Amino acid sequence: MTEVTSQNDSTVNRPSGQYTNYRISRVNISRMKGLKKKFNIKSYDALISLFIHTIEGEKHPAPTIEAIIANTVPAILTGIPGIGKTTFLRDMVIPRLEPPIFILDPHDEYPCLKEITLGDFFSLDFEKESRKLRLVTHPNVDVSKSEADSIFRHAIMFQKQLSNWVIVVEEGHRFADSPFLKSLMAEARKHTRKLIVVSHQVESFKGLGLIYDVSGNGLMKHIPCFKGE
Repeated sequence: MTEVTSQNDSTVNRPSGQYTNYRISRVNISRMKGLKKKFNIKSYDALISLFIHTIEGEKHPAPTIEAIIANTVPAILTGIPGIGKTTFLRDMVIPRLEPPIFILDPHDEYPCLKEITLGDFFSLDFEKESRKLRLVTHPNVDVSKSEADSIFRHAIMFQKQLSNWVIVVEEGHRFADSPFLKSLMAEARKHTRKLIVVSHQVESFKGLGLIYDVSGNGLMKHIPCFKGE
């Protein structure tokens, strides 16, 4: 028997009490490692989420550009890590949307959009802004969550000025416990053009939007972008 930590294979900063260790046989660890490699999954936690999702038989429709932009109801894009959630959003949806757009981009995956700082975000005139913007949070998970909460609170404070905005929250599972994100999502239908959350775990977001499962079915077509779009 050996122990496996249910987040990832490397040392990371974990919020106290959110993760735990389990004793698993070396045979099953070997099998899990093989499955992680086969499906390009970075963490045991994500692999177990896939098992649970499969066993429960929960089905969500595949996303289309038309479905995502059809209305103001928040959208949650889900699927195992590496399946193409961000690729679909970044390369197929965002290029077809008019600004203003703001993306919370913890992993620096939207290099074509203009990067701003936290101070820049607080200084935005939401009613006059006309760019596609992104903010890359601090690499430390706890600091990142604190920055995100301040962004969500600020957006709630000025939500009546966000009617033209598309807001994207990447790594939504990281912020799943944030009451400010849930509050923003609950009111987004009335106050934003669209709010999109990308998360491989959706339990915390059920009832707050329409859930779409990105299946990685080969529909992704890369669209070149221009730095600072």
